[in-house]
This record gives sequence, structure tokens and C-alpha cells, in this order.
Amino acid sequence: MDNGLNKVKKATLKELVRQELCDYINRMDLEKSNKLPREEELCTLLGVSRITIRSVLDELSAEGLISRKQGKGTFVNIRSMNINVSFNPVLHFSDMIRNSGYTPRIQILNYRTEHADPEIADILGLKADEPVVICEKIFFADKKICAYTKDYVPAKLVPEEHFDSLKDYDDSLFRFLEDKCHITIVSDKVEIAVVETTQVPSLCEQLEKEHLQQKPFLLLKGINYDEDEHKIMYGLEYVDTDIIRFNQVRKRNIAKS
Repeated sequence: MDNGLNKVKKATLKELVRQELCDYINRMDLEKSNKLPREEELCTLLGVSRITIRSVLDELSAEGLISRKQGKGTFVNIRSMNINVSFNPVLHFSDMIRNSGYTPRIQILNYRTEHADPEIADILGLKADEPVVICEKIFFADKKICAYTKDYVPAKLVPEEHFDSLKDYDDSLFRFLEDKCHITIVSDKVEIAVVETTQVPSLCEQLEKEHLQQKPFLLLKGINYDEDEHKIMYGLEYVDTDIIRFNQVRKRNIAKS
């Protein structure tokens, strides 16, 4: 019986420390100081080992949220606090839309099973003509189309009895994979390009239905992996960057001669 409750996701100690540290950063008065406590003090405050603290700080540094200055300490990167949508960490499109100041709405165009074409089979490491589940969605920001996604998952990973449950997961295919297939995606590898919407039939058709102009969209082609580095999903994400504007604070690593 559906009681309206979802299973609580188990969080690792590292994830809990990261969340607590991010909450602490959000509460800081950065106009007074953007310096974080020393690692030893964070260990005491959070009750965890220095290895865990250092691992979390390394992640936040790689994402550009903090900077670590040898001999001086660890500092919050104030510029990163004004970024609404970042390439890293990856957000669900609904969250990207909200962070960009709009109300999200999602429409599943279709979900189906087909034999993978040679390109998709090669990308996902499948045999020729092995079946894949394909899910196509349109994302709206207020009343404007801001993204179109087309995702491919090997059909062998999706139990047949749960296939029709896809319609209940319009917000996140990742959540479907976790809830119904017991697969957690932890990373992806993305190739970035720009395409004209006239080259993407499904997106072109949807824009015409909404009487919206055809124009270039950002294309993110991503291979998604689980914690064992297995290829779980290949996704094509077409994004209107007039609505969702990606930003990234990058750390320079320039060798000194």
C-alpha cells in the first residue's frame, strides 16, 4: 500500500560531514571573515578523523567552493557562493531551474525499449542490437522549454515489473534507478557541444508546438557510472543557456618554469 513515504537514503559518514560543513559555510558571515577553522578544530567539532575532513575539503576545493592556502589556512571562495548552476557538483534539472529563478515543470514525452544502434551499444559496452530503455523528457522553466533530455539505460538493468514505474519518476531517472533497480550513479563523464535545435527532431517539434524560436542549445553528452565504474546510462541533455546559465569556478594549475 502506498503510504506516501519514500525510503530514507543511507548516507555515508563523508556525505554527512560534507553536508554539515556546507551548512556551516552557508551560515558564515562572509563579510567579516571567509576563513574556515583549522583541520584539527574541524575534527574536534565534527567528531571525525582528519582523513575524513581532509577528503571532504579536497572535494570542496576541487569544486571551487573553498581554496586552501599553504601556511595560511582554508578559505571560502566568495565568488562561488553567487553561482546558481554549476557543472560540478551535478544538479537535477528541476533544481537547476529553481536555482535560476523559475518554476520547473516536467513532461515525459515517452519511455520505450528498443534495440541499441551501433553507436549507443558501443558507448555503453553492449552487444550489437542489445535492448536499451530510452526515456525522453521536456523541462519547462515557467512556460518556456529550457531543456530536452534523452537517456539510454541497458534494458537488462531495469526489471520488467518496474518498467511502467518510469512514469512516476518524471523528476529524476537517477532516483528510479536507485529505488527500483538498486543502482546508484556516483559520477559521469561529459562531452560539451553546441547544436541547432533544427538538428534534433523531437526538440524541434516541441519548440514548434509551443511557438518558440529555433536556436542553438548547449548539448551535454554524458556517460554515467556507478561506484564500481560500470556504465549505467548514456544521456543527451540539450539546454537553453538563455534560461539555465552554467558557471564554474576553476582552480588553475599552471606549472612554474
